Amino acid sequence: MNLNATLKNNNASHEFLTPGPRGCKTDGTNTKLPTTILVYRVKQHRVDRVPFKTYVKNVLPNEWITSWPRESLKAGAVAVKSFGWYWALHSTKRTPGGQCYDVTDDTQSQVYRPGSATASTNAAVDATWGVRMTRSGNILQAHYCATSTACSAWVSGNWMSQYGSRDKARSGQGYRTILRSYYRDIALRS
Repeated sequence: MNLNATLKNNNASHEFLTPGPRGCKTDGTNTKLPTTILVYRVKQHRVDRVPFKTYVKNVLPNEWITSWPRESLKAGAVAVKSFGWYWALHSTKRTPGGQCYDVTDDTQSQVYRPGSATASTNAAVDATWGVRMTRSGNILQAHYCATSTACSAWVSGNWMSQYGSRDKARSGQGYRTILRSYYRDIALRS
């Protein structure tokens, strides 16, 4: 099997290498952003190749409340970017038809809706675009959840509370402090 012809030559950042679950790769590294991400559009039953920054800008307003404080949105922007970046680097997923993809457009990954970007969330993405979040030199698979109660079974230090990020921003904390309060042993590098 091979990638859908409309995706294959669009941008060579992902290519099919070998059969099996580990047959996709990206042009990104732990220090270089991928140029694109492959998004499985679940209801449409297709894979879209999306410029990576466009993807992040159209996820953040669906995962964070767009009127929340700027520092909460910035923390969210870094988490959304880190989660997508991690999966672009570790692409192991296939559609029922065999196409590679990195993330889904729903809550199984992150909610991606084309055309949903807003001024407040775009500003947060732009302000943090040069920041990468790593642990031991590797991009962090940054999990996040609405509340502490909803995520209580997750390992502490590996996820961020979305509402908690709002509350910390309201108390005057910056996005870097917010991220460090949730994700253990991380480095934030520009």
